[in-house]
Amino acid sequence: MTADQIKHQQASGFVSLRFAAPLEGHYRLTRSAMIRQRARVASVAGLLIFVIYAMVDILTLPPELARITASIRLLISCPIIATTLWLAHRARPSDQAFEKLYTLAYIGGGLSVIAIIVVARLQAYPLPYEGMILMLMFGYFAMGLPFLAASLSSGLLVGAYLMAEWWAGTPMETTLTNGFFLMTANIIGMIGAWISDHRHRAHFLDRQLLDLMHQAAEDESRRKTELITAASHDLRQPLNAIDVTLETLRPSHDSQQQAAMVGQLKETVVHLRRLLETVFDSARLSEGMIRPDIQPVGLHNILQDIHDLMDCTLASRGIRLSLPEDAYRHCVMADPSLLLRVLQNLVANAADHSGCDSIHLAIRNHGTHLRLLIEDNGQGLPAELEDRLFQPYVRGRGPSHCPGLGLGLTIVREFTSLMHGRCGVEPHPKRGSVFWVDLPSTANPDAGPC
Repeated sequence: MTADQIKHQQASGFVSLRFAAPLEGHYRLTRSAMIRQRARVASVAGLLIFVIYAMVDILTLPPELARITASIRLLISCPIIATTLWLAHRARPSDQAFEKLYTLAYIGGGLSVIAIIVVARLQAYPLPYEGMILMLMFGYFAMGLPFLAASLSSGLLVGAYLMAEWWAGTPMETTLTNGFFLMTANIIGMIGAWISDHRHRAHFLDRQLLDLMHQAAEDESRRKTELITAASHDLRQPLNAIDVTLETLRPSHDSQQQAAMVGQLKETVVHLRRLLETVFDSARLSEGMIRPDIQPVGLHNILQDIHDLMDCTLASRGIRLSLPEDAYRHCVMADPSLLLRVLQNLVANAADHSGCDSIHLAIRNHGTHLRLLIEDNGQGLPAELEDRLFQPYVRGRGPSHCPGLGLGLTIVREFTSLMHGRCGVEPHPKRGSVFWVDLPSTANPDAGPC
C-alpha cells in the first residue's frame, strides 16, 4: 500500500463502499478489529436492555404470557449476547470470524423479539411492534455493523416479522401498516449505516496516508542524522590535518611574508571550523538530535576552557580576553558542552562584529539564576538590530567583515533554552554591548570539570 494508491482512491471516490484490492483487504481487517472492540460495549448494553425488558414483562404482562416472553429473553436472547461478549474478549476466533458471529447474534436477537410478538399475538394480547424498530436501530447504530451486513440482516428480520404476523393471523391491514413503518425505519437505518461506513473509510484513508507520511518523515530524519554525523566527522578530519601541518611550519625569521601567509591560513581555518560547527549545530537542532545532559557545572572550569580555546586567536587580532576572579565560587545547572558552545559563540560574536580590543566575562547573581555577561568595548549595537538579533540569518556589519551565516546567536538562544535558561543583550551605543545568559544556579561549588 503506497501513498499514490491512497491518493488515487481518494480522488476516485468509494460511493460503492469498496476500495481497490490492496486497500480493501487492509480496511476490512482494521474494521473487524474495531467492531470487536465496539462489541464489548454493545453487548453489555444489549444484556441490560433484555434483562430490563424481562422484568417489565413480568410486572406488566399477564402471568402466562410473561412467563413465556421472559423465558425467551433470559434463556435465548441473553445467552446469545453473553456468548458474544465472551468471544469479544477472547483471542479466538479471528476478528473477521467474530464479525460474522456478531452479525448472526444480531439476527438471533431480532428473531427472539419476533418470537415474543408472535406469542403475544397467539394469546390475543396487543403487544406493540415497536420492539422491532428498537431492534433495528440497535443493530444499525449501537452495534456498528457494516452497511451491507446491517442492511441484509435487517431486511431479513423485517421479512421474518411480516411472515410471522401473517402466520399468527394478524389482519392484513395491520400487518401492512406495521410493515410500512418498519421498512421506513429500515431505510433510515440504511442511510445512517451508509454514511457511517463512508465516513469510516474516509478516515481510514486519511489515517493511512498520515501514517505513511509520518514514516517517510522519520526515514528522512534518520537519513539526515546519519548524513550529519558522517559529514561532521569527515569534514573535521582534513581541518585537523591542516591545523597540524600549520603548527609544524616554522617560517624563517627573515621571511615576514611567509609568516603572514601562515597566520592568514590559520585564521582561515579557524573561521572555516566555526562555520562548520555552526552548520552542524543548526542541523542537529532542526533534527532534534541534541539531548542536554543537565548537571551542576562549575563556572571556573568552563570559563577557563573558553580562555584556553580562544585566547591565542583573539590575541593575534589584538583583542584581550579577561575572566572574573570569583568564578570558582559559582555553579549553574547546565550541559557543559552546550554552555561551552554558547559562550564560545558569544565571545566570537563580540570579536567579529563589535570592533573591540577587549572582551570581559563577568558573573552576577540574578535571583535564583546566575547571569553570565560577555562585555566588549566596541562600537555598540545598531538600534535596528536589537529586536532581530537572535533571529536566524541576521548579521551585523562589523569592521572585520568575517564570514558567517548569521546563525551563531540563534544557536545561542536554542542551546540556552534547552538548558532552561534565557539570553539577551544590553546595548550601549558607542560604549560596546553586553550579552547575557541566565542559567539556574546551584549551591555546589565542588562541581567537577567539563
